Amino acid sequence: MPHSPSAGVAILMPAYQLEPVIAANVGRVAAVVADWPDVELIVIDDGSTDGTREQAEKAAQEHPFVTVISYPVNRGKGSALREGFAASRAGTVIFLDSDLDLPPEQLPGFLNEFRRMGVDVLVGAKRSAMAPGRYPLLRRILSRSFVAVNRVLFRLPVHETQTGLKVFRRGVLEDSLPDLMTRRYAFDLELLVRIRKAGGTMAESPVTLAKGSSSGLSMTTLWEMGRDTIRIWLRSFGW
Repeated sequence: MPHSPSAGVAILMPAYQLEPVIAANVGRVAAVVADWPDVELIVIDDGSTDGTREQAEKAAQEHPFVTVISYPVNRGKGSALREGFAASRAGTVIFLDSDLDLPPEQLPGFLNEFRRMGVDVLVGAKRSAMAPGRYPLLRRILSRSFVAVNRVLFRLPVHETQTGLKVFRRGVLEDSLPDLMTRRYAFDLELLVRIRKAGGTMAESPVTLAKGSSSGLSMTTLWEMGRDTIRIWLRSFGW
């Protein structure tokens, strides 16, 4: 059964193999949002085999609004976010990657933009931050290619789907999350496509990348993203 939503904000931070940094990262996010009314910060350890859970729990002891969820087997970012959402109750939900490639200091402004726009979903757009010298050339080419393909296949009103900072009205997640089939790299894409198909509204707003941030993509990851994208496209005809 869904929770009765509160007027607050839940921040869901999926984490995997981040033992060296997770405690500091949780503390950093907590410092930004500590004065927000009715805030929830939920860290989801996605089956890490290092000390991610222990370090996250250590950080949680210092902040009463921080909760840590953990399970023994890695299931993918999509599954982690579903677990975190099930444990939340806030009427507004933020997805934030725990590596903090997207600095949490921009959360207040991003949330204000979401409220100003009055949309169901606000997606972080990092195009302007992926400047030469900040992101590897191959990574920029792959990112832009993925954007172009998705624009053709799905005609979403946002250019980017994979950025690790998004904010949602709770209702659209309650309507869409239970039916999601993708658990890993294309989870964000399927979620946005389903929300859009159901009549949800969405927009994007620029976000800042941390200095030196860069996401590596293996050939296996690229293959899985391409495969899942096609699967989402084929399934979307039946939604």
